[in-house]
Amino acid sequence: MITYQPALQKQTVISMDEFLSEKPVGKLNKTVVAAGAVIGVLLIVAIAVGISYLPGAEEKKEDLLADAHLPGSKVFDSYTKEIIITTDTNRLRESRTGLGDVVMRIGGRIRNKGDKTITGLEIAVGMVDTKNELIREKRYLIIPTKYKELGPHETIDVDANVAGFRPDDDRANARWRVTALKLKD
Repeated sequence: MITYQPALQKQTVISMDEFLSEKPVGKLNKTVVAAGAVIGVLLIVAIAVGISYLPGAEEKKEDLLADAHLPGSKVFDSYTKEIIITTDTNRLRESRTGLGDVVMRIGGRIRNKGDKTITGLEIAVGMVDTKNELIREKRYLIIPTKYKELGPHETIDVDANVAGFRPDDDRANARWRVTALKLKD
């Protein structure tokens, strides 16, 4: 038969006064703690400054569309006739937020029926009322952010969320339009 006997351990017993009394901290420990705190603060400041120099979404969008054709230019006006955007009614959804606003999820299809490759495409999608007046609109950069390019006679599916509608808004139809266009040379 095997019996277990715990080893005798030496226990240190101190009084509550000794436990609560402030023990002197060495000068070296204070220096190490202070240096660590300074290094930590400097590191946090350096990271914050570095993040502030990163380009924002708008700056990136401007860079991507730097040489794009805009409404009013000859190329834009002629080639946008070659871009067909249709609403897929099977992918048109309405949902409500916790604050009671309405978000419209609009599915569409973009077809390039022209003979040039599109390398940059910004569209605006919105909802119009029964009087064909625009209620709300949002812009999306489709190419090159979601798709690299859209070749001749190719079609792509897109989804857009337009938020901020009131429940009583008269949302009769979705409206798509091209707002910027960039073509491959």
